[in-house]
Amino acid sequence: MRSTRHVIGALALAAALGGGLTACGPTEDTSKGASDGASAAAKPSQGAKGDGQGSKGDGKDGKADGQGGEGDCGKPPTPPAGIKIIEVGLHRDISVVEAFDTKPVCTPNDWIYHGDGGTPKGYKLPTDIKAELATGSGQHKKVTREELSKHIDACLRNDYSQIKEPFSCHGNVYEVTLNDKGDTIKTMRERWSV
Repeated sequence: MRSTRHVIGALALAAALGGGLTACGPTEDTSKGASDGASAAAKPSQGAKGDGQGSKGDGKDGKADGQGGEGDCGKPPTPPAGIKIIEVGLHRDISVVEAFDTKPVCTPNDWIYHGDGGTPKGYKLPTDIKAELATGSGQHKKVTREELSKHIDACLRNDYSQIKEPFSCHGNVYEVTLNDKGDTIKTMRERWSV
């Protein structure tokens, strides 16, 4: 009987400790000098309180910033001045892409960008475009317009046999800068995602 109690006690202890290890987000230890074994890991995070620090739900659907996500991402990111984030939707010719404007969507991992579902816009890809493809988190490699075109085409067709290391497909989302008219892409940098 005693060994059964030890096993049950050990399982209960493991479950209690495991619950503290799986908590998400920052925690704040407000117990000043508590010596009864209470830990900050067992306390709820500030974002879970709905105090405006983490969750930005509007109270109707519980989704962060009304963006349709399932996580608690906080305030949506804003691209730097002059940067537009697009999702390429069609690529028939090496010199043109059709792309959707994007909006940030909160996911369990973080903010990601998806096309907004509107009408795609055509953009010219000049021969001297400065293009970079993602090779990992925060890492990019410069490519020619021809290499960029082949990459976009293969990713849109889900033909991963055409994508060679160190590249892979990341949702066809790119950070771009445009000319003054807004119809030609001057720089195009693939966004890396998990």
